[in-house]
Amino acid sequence: MMGVRIAASAQKVALAADKYGKWKMVLQVAAISAILLNNAPFSLFTSFPVDLTLMYGALVLTVYSGYNYIKNNYQLLQLEAHTSHQ
Repeated sequence: MMGVRIAASAQKVALAADKYGKWKMVLQVAAISAILLNNAPFSLFTSFPVDLTLMYGALVLTVYSGYNYIKNNYQLLQLEAHTSHQ
C-alpha cells in the first residue's frame, strides 16, 4: 500500500483511507493488546483464544482492505498516469 500511496503522491493525488483500513487498524491494535496481556481478562472467563482470533480477523481484513483500496483507486492512478505523460 505504501507503494500505491507514493505513486499517488507523485501524481499529486490524495488517497484517503477507507472504513476497511480503519477497522483493520482497530483489529490489529486489539489483537496486539490481547497478545501482550496474555488474553487477560478473557482468560479469566474462557479458554477461547481471543488473541489468535483477533489476529486472524486482522489478517483477513488486511488482505480485503488492500484489495479494496487498490480496486477503488486503480483507475484514478491510471488516469493520472496517462494524462501526466501527454
